[in-house]
Amino acid sequence: MKSTFCLCAAGLALLALPATAVAAGITYDCDTAANHFSELVLPTLGVPFTVSGNVQLNALAGSTTYVPIARIQVASSAAPGQSPNVYAGFSLSALPADAKKTPSGAPAIQMLSYNSSGKDDEVLPLSMMTKPGTVQPFTLSYDGSNVSVNLGNKVKSFPLKTTESVVRIICSTGEFLFTDLAIKHF
Repeated sequence: MKSTFCLCAAGLALLALPATAVAAGITYDCDTAANHFSELVLPTLGVPFTVSGNVQLNALAGSTTYVPIARIQVASSAAPGQSPNVYAGFSLSALPADAKKTPSGAPAIQMLSYNSSGKDDEVLPLSMMTKPGTVQPFTLSYDGSNVSVNLGNKVKSFPLKTTESVVRIICSTGEFLFTDLAIKHF
């Protein structure tokens, strides 16, 4: 009886080990009213590093002025509310639509695009086919001279030089949920 108890206790301890050994990232519910924005700036402890997680559009805030958008960027440090000098990352945006006229039957068209300082956003092919609310996994890696953006199975690199890099998350005119957000240094 005593050995059975010890074996059960040891088995339970082993089962609990993997759950505590894997640390999950943070969750950030970026919810803004129409024509407003929110910004979260996360410091980094140097390079190289990778930031990864998931982003999901939860709701649109009605606006005739601004498109609901979330941006995730590696950027130079800037004062709160000010644009950084250099940045590279991606955007998730959504446009309200008549659900009867969209292929997915959804009340919005969702788009993924790369963005970097000094260049127009480049919309990913087929990104408009994803239904709003689809979880979009991402990884941004920075080695001190390039930012590599991985969205699903698409990877693109952008040159970026900055002495004080940060991870910058911005959302406007909607609710965007970030989950498993983590920064890992190498």
